[in-house]
Amino acid sequence: MPRKKLPVGQIGTIRYEEVGYRRWRALAYVRTFADKRIRVTGTGRTKSDAEATLKANANDRVFENAGAIIDGNTTLQELLELTVKAMRAGTIGNKKLRIQSVNTYGRQLSLFEGARGERAIGNLRLCECDKSIIANWLVKLSERTPANAKLAKILLSRAYDLTVVHGVNVWPINPTHGVKLRANDSEESEPVALSLAEIQQIWENVQSWQTPYKQTDLVGIVGALIATGFRPSEVLALQWSDFQLDAKPKAKATLSGAIVRQDGKLVRQGYTKTNSGFRTVTLPDWFRDMLIERLVNADNVLVFPNSRGGFLDIVNVRRQFREARGEVFSHVKFKSFRSSVATAIENVDGVEEAARQLGHASPAITGRYYVKRAADAGDHTAVLEMFAPAQSSQ
Repeated sequence: MPRKKLPVGQIGTIRYEEVGYRRWRALAYVRTFADKRIRVTGTGRTKSDAEATLKANANDRVFENAGAIIDGNTTLQELLELTVKAMRAGTIGNKKLRIQSVNTYGRQLSLFEGARGERAIGNLRLCECDKSIIANWLVKLSERTPANAKLAKILLSRAYDLTVVHGVNVWPINPTHGVKLRANDSEESEPVALSLAEIQQIWENVQSWQTPYKQTDLVGIVGALIATGFRPSEVLALQWSDFQLDAKPKAKATLSGAIVRQDGKLVRQGYTKTNSGFRTVTLPDWFRDMLIERLVNADNVLVFPNSRGGFLDIVNVRRQFREARGEVFSHVKFKSFRSSVATAIENVDGVEEAARQLGHASPAITGRYYVKRAADAGDHTAVLEMFAPAQSSQ
């Protein structure tokens, strides 16, 4: 009768040998996740010590996965780097992510290295990095930066999926399952809706900042954000061929791409975030006039190139806007113009038209994240009528 196979990870019968004065060796077999039966040993001053060493050695060896790129000795950092590569290639998850999203997750890798002051759990081997370590690390991270903790949790979850694909059962279940993170206050904050007076003041501040020595056309970029409701990365990708400045009765612009960072380089992605994002918007006359002024001296296919004729980096442009906007508007970000456009259109033409302008497939997205609304308190005038002033007898 053939010998019954050991279950994966289980240690067989342990034998003990006395190998010297107060020195014992424990010997046994264990089956690895590569489906190999290997012998492991451990030594110690007593049988118990030798057995404990044997079990620790067996735990290390059981995750060896012959021929695979991941095993128990792979560090968490190596696993996460492989995960980002798989996300970029679209070989993990339900759908291939946009390069912007993959880059966002890739930026979280430095957290696990300890580059931003966190504990460097990325240096731990997978056989050492259990759920309690990961859960504690995520919770501590969320206390300092909830947004990064949320992204790190998703990345770890995708890393777990990758271990399953490669047959490495280092975590019995997803180590992020059930981990409660601190809520990100900014996620619950209301969208900023700038008033006409505020926009006019920001205009003045930006125009004062702009000098002939400043290469970035910040006035034009802010104008494009206000005139279209496009995202900043979309505005920086605008080409002169995207505009129909002589269209009647109004000039138009067609959104067709965005500037993204890919493999460390800025590139123009020739498609929009969603299918509904590919759209043509009608431009206000003041912005058409602004573009016509710039077109006279244009020597680049891009409307807003950098000083060398290439793509502007949104990080640098945001920094310049922070310098220009004025201290009183420290709460205003580039995305504030998008929500201001949405709110202004919704107030006049309704949320459906605001959704069309912003390129949302559903008005619900526009209403939830981009339109600032006052809560409806209901009609209580029947009660409030009792407070009417008494009629004068005269």
